[in-house]
Amino acid sequence: MTLPDRLMHHFGSDEAHQRFWGLLDARVIELGDGRAKLEIPVAKHWLNLNNAVHGGASAGWLDQVAGLATNTLCGPGEVFVTATASLQYRLPFAPDDGPALASAEVTGRTGRKATTHARITTRQGDIALEGEFLFILTARRVNTTQATSPAKD
Repeated sequence: MTLPDRLMHHFGSDEAHQRFWGLLDARVIELGDGRAKLEIPVAKHWLNLNNAVHGGASAGWLDQVAGLATNTLCGPGEVFVTATASLQYRLPFAPDDGPALASAEVTGRTGRKATTHARITTRQGDIALEGEFLFILTARRVNTTQATSPAKD
């Protein structure tokens, strides 16, 4: 099974839905060969007080799609992790603009470093957010138990 196939299988798992992926409620449109494209519904919990998607939420969306695109290029036991991100917010993303279309493509790779360009567009094709990411290849962490909430007195 190829890495994109394994990722697609993982997205439907209970484990994935207990993590950041589960918050997105995203639909994978494309995944493989250094590219990824997601459709993300604009749910009320993503909105700020101005009734637009919170900048931190959209940055998380962008990091997710960039990471997925980049990780289609790694081997077994490896993972690319975000080292830096440079983001340019172009316009507020309101619920009426959605669903969000998040896309990413690896634009370069040298050794353990990969550079990826990502963007979020509105339904009309306007760019709401775009960014450049630097990822570093590292060994995948062993699956550890989930952190639990602190005990209550």
